[in-house]
Parts: sequence; structure tokens; C-alpha cells
Amino acid sequence: MCGRFTLSVRQLAEVAAEVEAFLDPMDASTHRPRFNIAPTSRHWLVRLDGARRELVPAHWGLLNSWATVRSAGAKQCNARAETVSVKPAFRAAFRSRRCVVPLDGFYEWHGKKTARTPVWFHAPDRSILWLAGLYETWTEPVTGASFPTFTLITTQANALVAPIHDRMPVVLARRDVAGWLDAAPGTLGRAQALLVPAPANALTFFSVSRRVNSVHEDDPSLIEAAPEVPEAQLGLRFDG
Repeated sequence: MCGRFTLSVRQLAEVAAEVEAFLDPMDASTHRPRFNIAPTSRHWLVRLDGARRELVPAHWGLLNSWATVRSAGAKQCNARAETVSVKPAFRAAFRSRRCVVPLDGFYEWHGKKTARTPVWFHAPDRSILWLAGLYETWTEPVTGASFPTFTLITTQANALVAPIHDRMPVVLARRDVAGWLDAAPGTLGRAQALLVPAPANALTFFSVSRRVNSVHEDDPSLIEAAPEVPEAQLGLRFDG
């Protein structure tokens, strides 16, 4: 699964430029670097608006039209690649509302339940990762406010992630972003074929502070290597 992630870049326009997406200046002005993004948080996604890509704010945790409360999205922050095309909560979005979610790292935990150690997975050059997602626009019953909500698609872990967790988010190569977003008739098979583990060398990782465990912690030190947990102590490969 993917339960926390980061987007530490300061200028959102740089993210939009990478995939040639339109970004409303008013939306851009609301961005700040984030180091501990949790389900139900406000984040960003790239979707198609006609032929144009747009980078828009959204809430993590997909809400279907039948959802009655916003908190229900926490239960749908992830969707499994193996069932996303048939599960009622996701199948309509898989057919026509695919998106990509930009981030620069995600957290996983390992070890005993009483002393779980967080690690931060990221690209070796710390570039943006483009994760496969789905979105739905949800209308709040009381206020009538509408906004996009999204889920991240997970697949089986690759060789790098597997020692820590058996699932990982689908990380798309930038060349595959266009194919994933294209929801024209006849594209479902191509989209499904993209839902595979990323090559092991696409990511690297290191241990970070257990402060990540609290959703209230959100500062740059969270993605610094934790000196109190030597890499050799974990018996895992960190160099990708």
C-alpha cells in the first residue's frame, strides 16, 4: 500500500512544466512543500480537460457519488491493480477518469509493531515520481461544494521494496503518462498493462525519523537519513 508521501518542491509550476500541464496561478499560490502527506489531505493531480492536461488540487481518498461523509475517503486511498477494473468503487473511474499524482517520495514501515522503522523511497536523483491514480469529483451533501478526490493504484512490490512491504504504488515512466491519461475507447488494455512494478533501479531508500509516524509532523528533517538507525543494521540494500 501507500499510506504517506511527500512533495517537497517549492514551486508547483516546475511540476506542471514537466508534463506540460496547465496550472491556475491562484492554485499555485496555495502550494507549500509537504513532507508527511496523509490520507484525506489536500494534494495535486494531473488529469485531462479535453485535450489539455491540467494540474489541480484534490483530496487524497476517492469518494464515490454515494459517499455521505468526506472521512470515508480514508478507506479508499489505495486501489489494487489486480481488481481496479472490476471493483464497483473504482471501475468507472478506471474507464474514464485516470490521473497521475506527482510526488517525490513515499514512506513505508518495517520491523516489530512496537518499534516500526519508517523508510523513505524516492528516485535516486530525487526527481518527481508520477503515480498512477484515479479520480472522482465528489459533492458534499450539506454545503454543495464539489472537489476532485483521488486514489493511488498499488501493485506487487519490486525487488527493492519487497523486503519491507509486499505492495508498492504504480510508478509510471514519464513516457507512459500520456498513455495512462488517455481514456479514449479501446485504451483499457493498454492502461491495465501499465499497472506493473517499477524497475528496482527506479527507486532508492533510507531510514528516516520515527517522527514521521505522527501526521502532525511536517518539516524537511523528515526526509533526512536517520543517524540512529545504521543502514547495515537493517540488512537491506539501499543503493537501488
